[in-house]
Amino acid sequence: MTAKTVSMGAPFRWLMKSLDIGRRQPGALFGGFLLLLLVGLIPSLVQMGVQLGLNPSPPVMLAVYAVVMLAGLVLMPPLMAGGLRLIHACETGQPARATDVFAVFGDRPAALRVILTAVLLMVIYLAVFVGLILMPGGNYFGELMQVAMTTPPGEQPDMSALPPVPSGLLLWLLLAMFAVVVVGNGYMLAMVQAALGGRGPVGATGDGFLATFKNLLPLLGFVIVATIVGFVVMMIVAVVLVLVVGLLAALSPVLGVAIAIPVYLAIVLVFYVVSFAFYYHAWREIFGEPVAPQSADAIAA
Repeated sequence: MTAKTVSMGAPFRWLMKSLDIGRRQPGALFGGFLLLLLVGLIPSLVQMGVQLGLNPSPPVMLAVYAVVMLAGLVLMPPLMAGGLRLIHACETGQPARATDVFAVFGDRPAALRVILTAVLLMVIYLAVFVGLILMPGGNYFGELMQVAMTTPPGEQPDMSALPPVPSGLLLWLLLAMFAVVVVGNGYMLAMVQAALGGRGPVGATGDGFLATFKNLLPLLGFVIVATIVGFVVMMIVAVVLVLVVGLLAALSPVLGVAIAIPVYLAIVLVFYVVSFAFYYHAWREIFGEPVAPQSADAIAA
């Protein structure tokens, strides 16, 4: 399966298609992704409940973290695959229901395929992360993040214990951002290949990163523009939400919370749908391949 090279404007075309996706069977599409979002929150909610309600010892908390991570690894890849199949059904005019996001759990070969693909991609993530930390500048950035995370809200971080800024920090930051773009896009394209292309873990991962490198310039250009525009849009939305929710909270704290939570979920839901649809359209244009039968049982490349 050969990855094609696309034009510089292709990612913006995928975004426009993604923003338009909601008009096709919106109930099934957004309902399905709402289910995906809510189920994906369960492991984190369990972790928070244990941490706040039981105040467990560090060994117990580490065990809870491990269980939550394992649960997420088993739950999320099949749900992601189900979401991608739901998008494909909506885009191609096939009958679709919100509960179709769970369909991959009933397709054992496909579920195993996407889980193993996610595991392989996680190994690549960890390898890249460790490589960045071991590079000059990585240790300083790690210590800086530790100071930021341990500083209480509203207080100034104590920078006195930090070592001098290394000369190669700027180069390291640029390399880290480059790695994030490559790994992030490679991850999503690999997952679409595993979910819809019927490729096994090794094949899907190789296809995802090959497609990313062959289209690196269009993807980098899109990321730069999307980051700038997205930051401005997020600031405007954040200011409006803070003003509206703050006003409602002044009238009634319960009303403020009752409005803030659904609005937050709605924003995250739209982001999920648009993001998945973006990589679905990217996959269709880059690979130009028909979707494999949903019972495809390829597990290896």
